[in-house]
Amino acid sequence: MQDQQLSAWLSLCLTPSLSNKSIRFLLQYFKNAEDIFNSKIDRQSAKEEGFMRLIKHCRSHRSKPEINKKIQQALLWQQQKQQHIITLRCGTYPQLLKEIPDPPLLLYVSGSLEVLASPQIAMVGSRKASPGGRAMAKRLAGNLATAGYSVCSGLALGIDSESHHGALEKQGLTVAVLGCGIDQIYPRSNLRLAQELAEKGAIVSEFPLGTPPKPRHFPQRNRIISGLSQGVVIVEAALKSGSLITARYALEQGREVFAVPGSPHNPQAKGCHYLLKNGAKLVENAADIIEELGAFLEFEKMDLYQHKGKTKRATKEAKNLLEYIDYETTSIDTLIRKTNFNAEQIGGLLIELEIEGLIILRQGGYSLSPA
Repeated sequence: MQDQQLSAWLSLCLTPSLSNKSIRFLLQYFKNAEDIFNSKIDRQSAKEEGFMRLIKHCRSHRSKPEINKKIQQALLWQQQKQQHIITLRCGTYPQLLKEIPDPPLLLYVSGSLEVLASPQIAMVGSRKASPGGRAMAKRLAGNLATAGYSVCSGLALGIDSESHHGALEKQGLTVAVLGCGIDQIYPRSNLRLAQELAEKGAIVSEFPLGTPPKPRHFPQRNRIISGLSQGVVIVEAALKSGSLITARYALEQGREVFAVPGSPHNPQAKGCHYLLKNGAKLVENAADIIEELGAFLEFEKMDLYQHKGKTKRATKEAKNLLEYIDYETTSIDTLIRKTNFNAEQIGGLLIELEIEGLIILRQGGYSLSPA
């Protein structure tokens, strides 16, 4: 995606008092985000209730210095290796997440985009987990990683951290979703873990750079954890906890909910027992989860990128380049900046992808061909 197009998306998401719902409403009328700021408004659209008010609100904030400063910071950030900003209309946007009722319009990603397209299982639970709960989370995550699943969690202390560690120790893949800007790792005690995740998996956030961790952000990010995953496993959770919010999101999104039982005397097990009484699947080992979801694994391994099935004849290098091309035009300069390929190499790979019918030459660059 060209910087000009991405700037328009960033401007929308940085505009104060503009909800995701309002932005999606506007995008119904325009081919792309940039048109919201530049295109003339036809008479029929202008009659829609609230339409012109939203347009004026967006355009009035586009030129404000504080907005422009944040846009430039984001554009500079995503120029770094393995740092990406993907929009809801990008081909690399995770398909499962796109299907939830309120998908993030932007995702800041540090690490591998391919990991986000892999079959994932979320694991969440108490920050004040018992030694037994921590050991269970680590063992489950390791076994799920060995079985081919990526483990998705929230980088919090306790169950989240053990889940990430369990997957990494088995050389598996794991994804962390943050409740703050991707440059504001929280908790700071997990900074080293976050660095390892960015190298061997992915860190994700919908919040703009510099956004501090605030209590209201974490329930919001929980819908992303469940939205990326086929199912959610709760390992120790109190009755009033963020983990149960994640379970509720999972049910609303049509995901499977699993819970690990514990001692009736452990207050951190009461949330799991509540879920089990209300239909959650009981989990004693990873096989319980795999048996329930296994039917989906081979399908999901085909890759949720819409063009994966067409890339069998393409070289490994061409497939890698394809990760950085989406449905909105991507310039060659952007590809050079975002990859390790030089201009000559990219030229040859683009020809290969075009011959395979995977991309289309457009004014200013290339875009993915329709699925």
